[in-house]
Amino acid sequence: MLADSKVPFRAIVDTTPDGMLVCDARGTLVLVNTEAERMFGYDAGEMVGQSIDVLVPDQVRPRHQRLMSSYTAAPKTRLIGAMHVELHGRRKDGTEFPVEISLSPYETEQGLLVIGGVRDISERKQLEAEIKLASSHVVSAIEAVQDAFTMLDEAGIVIRANRVALALLGENAIGRSYRDVMRAAIDRGVFDARDDLFERWLAYHGDPEGSFDLQTTSGRYLRATDRRTADLGMVSTIADVTDLLRARELAEAASAAKSQFLSSMSHELRTPLNSVLGFAQLLAEDTARPLDTRQLERLGHVLRGGEHLLRLIDDVLDLSRIEDGRLSLVFEPVDVGDVIDAVARTLEPIAQRANIEISVGAIARPLPVVIVDRTRLLQILMNFGSNAIKYGRERGRVTFDVAVRGTALRVSVSDDGIGIADEQRALVFEPFQRAGQETGPIEGTGIGLTISRRLAALMRSTIDFASAIGKGSTFWIDLPILETTLEAHRVQPFRLADSPLARGPARHLVLYIEDNPSSVAFMHDLVEQLPSIALVVAPTAERGLELARSRPPSLVLMDINLPGMNGFEATAELRRDDTTRAVPVVGLSAAALADDTRRAHGAGFERYLTKPVKLVELARVLEDLLE
Repeated sequence: MLADSKVPFRAIVDTTPDGMLVCDARGTLVLVNTEAERMFGYDAGEMVGQSIDVLVPDQVRPRHQRLMSSYTAAPKTRLIGAMHVELHGRRKDGTEFPVEISLSPYETEQGLLVIGGVRDISERKQLEAEIKLASSHVVSAIEAVQDAFTMLDEAGIVIRANRVALALLGENAIGRSYRDVMRAAIDRGVFDARDDLFERWLAYHGDPEGSFDLQTTSGRYLRATDRRTADLGMVSTIADVTDLLRARELAEAASAAKSQFLSSMSHELRTPLNSVLGFAQLLAEDTARPLDTRQLERLGHVLRGGEHLLRLIDDVLDLSRIEDGRLSLVFEPVDVGDVIDAVARTLEPIAQRANIEISVGAIARPLPVVIVDRTRLLQILMNFGSNAIKYGRERGRVTFDVAVRGTALRVSVSDDGIGIADEQRALVFEPFQRAGQETGPIEGTGIGLTISRRLAALMRSTIDFASAIGKGSTFWIDLPILETTLEAHRVQPFRLADSPLARGPARHLVLYIEDNPSSVAFMHDLVEQLPSIALVVAPTAERGLELARSRPPSLVLMDINLPGMNGFEATAELRRDDTTRAVPVVGLSAAALADDTRRAHGAGFERYLTKPVKLVELARVLEDLLE
């Protein structure tokens, strides 16, 4: 040990990071270090010899004096031992600050000394205040959460819960295992536990993924969501989703009712339209008794009118399909000029009745190639053209035009009619908005432009318009151009006489199960032009099954809505019978919703065609399955 004279006592005292104050038994300062001078703002000479009270604020002086007296009392009654307290100090300039003091007694030959280590804890107190404020904000936020909110530590103990959680899980939840809390809640009958609810919840809670659904005994539906925190704790919320689920059930019921209505409406309209368009197509294709030019021209009007009516039916279905994300498109190279000509021809009778001229601008061929759904492009241009006629002026003009705009082929339809006001511009493409004509004499549903814009987006195209009141409007669609020519993609038109089925003799037996006389007559006329097919007709599914089992056909054409057993049930019977299991079945129905198609493919149909049946489509299916 070094001799006392060699220990650098003063240097050690002055280098300590805390302030040091040494008092005698009377409370007089006898020694201060450098940190104490800095802390209180006095020089050592100003403090030594002064009472310690000079460094203590008035309001805490009584407490300080009691602490000092516990050391300076009579030897038999005073408390000897270290003590740690928090007080406030007072600087020379009168400002106060929080301090932490460690008091230790030291007996000397001259008497008792009290050594005080002093630390400025201003920053710590500030941090504690900020933490306390932040904690109060967190508590306030948790209490504001409408769901039951619970925080768990790493051991799964509940460390915080809002009032909603305590009301649901029990007021004594804090400090207990969350597993025990949930088990107790289930045992009390808070939740409907008709099965192994606790075991299933425990499995979820141990490795939470997604959410866990609960139900109260009062019939409320709850959704629990547990998530791990960075410190390996957990946050658990339990939300009441009863109203949400009931609203969803109502929405689903409304959607199902809408789909049922659309399906029924479509079926009732498509069935008679199948006869109109079917016989019109057969008349146009009749090579044995061909029509003259004038008759073919009139028949063309019938076909175009029937197809327009079909498009009106499809408009309603299309909007439903688009909204549900169930619309499928067929992309192919399309001659835009041909589409414009077809639209103009179809609209010509309507324009003549309105005393409006339809003109087609000069189309410079060959046109750039666009890959789109031809039917949908025709639908869009039909909508543009019919609107131009409806909102045009008498003895006015509707003009179709085509122009290349950069990488797009713009097809536009212009009129010189009433125009659209600026304040109506934002509503033009909204459903059931008709540019201020909702209560006027002009007929329309107000969904055509809505469907057109959504169809254009599905074809990677854009639609817009320009308009001026009293001067007319121009609507256009910009179609993306391919770097090639249309001739390289041109497909030869289909002719029924060129089909391999048009060459006899009869070698294919086709069973047609259908109760509608017009549809049967149409099929008989079709088969007359396809002599390789022998047609047998059954008016009911029951009779059709008898015929199929006695003489298995090459193919069955099956209507869906039949008296007695329906087409789905009949197809299931064919698939169960070894004799007819391999016979391909093609569904023919006026039910055209996407759900109908999905159900048909899942029911064993080889193909499913919707009425009115396109002659080309039906012939191609027969070729594929028979040849």
